[in-house]
Amino acid sequence: MLLWTESQSTSIIVLIVFSAAYLSAALIFCIAAFLSQRPIAKHLQPITPSILSPLGTILGILIAFLAVRVWANLDHAQDYVGREINALREAVMLANSLPEDVRTRVRGAIGKHLDAVASEEWPAMAEEHISLRSFPPHLEEAMSAILSFAPVGANQQLAQNRILIAVEDAVEFRRNRVGVSRAKIAPIQWAVIVVLAGMILVTIAAIHIHARLAMAIAMFIFSTSVAMSLVLLMVYDRPFGSGGFALPPTAYREAMPN
Repeated sequence: MLLWTESQSTSIIVLIVFSAAYLSAALIFCIAAFLSQRPIAKHLQPITPSILSPLGTILGILIAFLAVRVWANLDHAQDYVGREINALREAVMLANSLPEDVRTRVRGAIGKHLDAVASEEWPAMAEEHISLRSFPPHLEEAMSAILSFAPVGANQQLAQNRILIAVEDAVEFRRNRVGVSRAKIAPIQWAVIVVLAGMILVTIAAIHIHARLAMAIAMFIFSTSVAMSLVLLMVYDRPFGSGGFALPPTAYREAMPN
């Protein structure tokens, strides 16, 4: 359910999260209103607002911790994509100093790799079907073309070495990119947030069990705050996912050599 929700567009995620938050608050409100007419309401009166402080602190720390990790993953994803493309562009540029047949093979292999990233790897990362152990075959083809070439002179030898380093860097950045695509908030962490939020709603209802207007306002404010926090986490949780804020493969298509 969580994976399906995160795969939706931002507007759908907002609708689902806010609906779930308000429905939960409404359900707890109705139960509290029903119990307020029963003898059990007298036993709930000793509950004081001081209990909300530790619960709110724990929930706030947990959301802040997850938000920091989500934003860090997004920054890393953008950084790895940029570095991978720069390394491949450097390889293409340095290949211009090599003989035409080698240059054509290198440019062709890198172009096919960029196309494969945009058309094959991007959907695979969104569905978490890509393996860290797999080596990009087109980059392997480019390295084979470079290694099969016998350089003539110091310039070609330097270009050969620099191209190999650039391709190796691209492979490393690709591996890091795939690793970030697997990073996400675990289901148990989502469950803890939901349970803590539910406990706070129940506590608010118990404290204001004889003041329905105050109960409704407090539960509305808290539910809205939690829903906004969850929306931000879900939208940015998977930078290479298929929903929310996802990085597009546009940069790879733009980097394809002519």
